Amino acid sequence: MDSKNNSEHSEREFAGEIKQVLNHVGNEKLSPLVKDELWEKIALRSVNKPFLSSWKLYLQVAAILFIVSGIGIWLYQQNTPTHKLLDFAATQVGKKSGTDQHQTLKPNTDASASSDHEAENITTTNDFNTLVVGNGQRSVIKLPDGTKVWLNSDSRLIYPVAFSGDTREVYLEGEAYFDVSHDKKHPFYVHANKMDIKVLGTEFYVSSSANSDRNYAVLVAGSIAFSTGSWLNKIERQLVPGQRINYDLKENKLLISEVKTAEFQSWKEGFVDVNSESLDLIIQRIAKYYNIEISTQQLDLSNEKFSGRLDFQRSADDVLNILCAGTPYVYNGVERRLELRKR
Repeated sequence: MDSKNNSEHSEREFAGEIKQVLNHVGNEKLSPLVKDELWEKIALRSVNKPFLSSWKLYLQVAAILFIVSGIGIWLYQQNTPTHKLLDFAATQVGKKSGTDQHQTLKPNTDASASSDHEAENITTTNDFNTLVVGNGQRSVIKLPDGTKVWLNSDSRLIYPVAFSGDTREVYLEGEAYFDVSHDKKHPFYVHANKMDIKVLGTEFYVSSSANSDRNYAVLVAGSIAFSTGSWLNKIERQLVPGQRINYDLKENKLLISEVKTAEFQSWKEGFVDVNSESLDLIIQRIAKYYNIEISTQQLDLSNEKFSGRLDFQRSADDVLNILCAGTPYVYNGVERRLELRKR
């Protein structure tokens, strides 16, 4: 009886070792030392237990092959553009610009000027460019392959000095609109907060923040493949124009819905058209666009409806003052809040 129990315990232990290997293949978290120890254990069991049934032997061989392939994948990943980009991005994301020493983008305050001003003095480190857009600023950049990217305030884009290999890959933190230069042989990838987007040539919008549990992408033209997770637990969805995909990080769920893309297209040009929209929703739009907090002091703004164009080429104060003209409210720019107009 003891011999049988020992045998079952040994087999369960062996199965646990194989499970440990399988759980880490493609996501290499095992150290070389641990891999060597598992290898020796599996090899010894194969030599010392010739009476094992054939299915167990097959399981041993499969485990060994998985270890070999896992090590190969790990070694390969260390030298891929994806790994290098994500590794570099991990050291950059969350960094602040301090005394604006990295704030190299100039806001377009002249409404008559072109919105396609180029970024200046981009920080370059380890063959990667890091472009940081400060609060209240927006800018557009042309990547080495001709792709254009419009970035909203408080956003960061990391991309190679020169694209190489079979893919073109960038990392985004914040909000951006992409107009990707078509190149079928070299797919374009946007990596964000636990999101990956693959495209060939298209236009789409991405909102990704390390501080948000709900990130999303909107496809304007072309097609994209949206994915999250890795290898065995990877989830992927294909989008068609006019669709928005929301990713709930807490629930690990994806939701696709239909949206009007005009707002996202006009966003990059510095304006948004609204049609009979309430003042409270418009205030939320303005706060998001300029990345500022605006207090409404729990005022009921739902009965104030507006139709027309919000000109985001102007400052936030200008937009809000124009918006409040003719309403019972006034905007206090010093404290960034709406107040009832004094009678």
